[in-house]
Amino acid sequence: MKKLIIFTLLLTFQFGIAQDNTERKFEIGLHYPLSTGDNFMVFAYDGLVGLDFKYQFTDTKLISPKVGFSVDYFNYNFVDDVNGGAFVLKPEIIGEFNIESLPKLKPYLSLGYSIFTTSLNVASTGFNLGNPDPTTQPNGDRYTDTQSGISYGFGAAYDLTEKFFVEVSADFIKLSLDGETSGNRYNENIHTVNMGVGLRF
Repeated sequence: MKKLIIFTLLLTFQFGIAQDNTERKFEIGLHYPLSTGDNFMVFAYDGLVGLDFKYQFTDTKLISPKVGFSVDYFNYNFVDDVNGGAFVLKPEIIGEFNIESLPKLKPYLSLGYSIFTTSLNVASTGFNLGNPDPTTQPNGDRYTDTQSGISYGFGAAYDLTEKFFVEVSADFIKLSLDGETSGNRYNENIHTVNMGVGLRF
């Protein structure tokens, strides 16, 4: 699956080069990521802020293909004496649909490969997260971990002006875990609903 995504990215870039005479568009957005569903993110992390960047490299009557990259930050809240948070990094391919009768509404689908990385500053004696090896010790020792997996999503933007838009989306990530946590949907899945604003230039 990872090879298929890489091949698709290369193919879309090649198509974009072939259509070099089209108008190019950059987008930058600011959003709030809200965790949903029955998974570890809902109970252990609070969404704070997210940034996303998109580049539309060509256009057709039906679809506007884009490449994008988003960064979401979540604050850890499960244990009072533990401070830290997690980043979710999402490079992705986006297909935005053009609706002739509703030109201001821009629904889209996305596919990517996401990276979830957490860093916690441990302050309580005897605390450990997922039995890391070696066991996390107190006095400010830091626990870090990185997992990754396939991600997909859908959403829609609505143009308020030619450059300014509002947006809502839903993202689904399935982490590739090893060992005892492999196959556990509670630990593998990350679901978020994102609401935000953006600027096109």
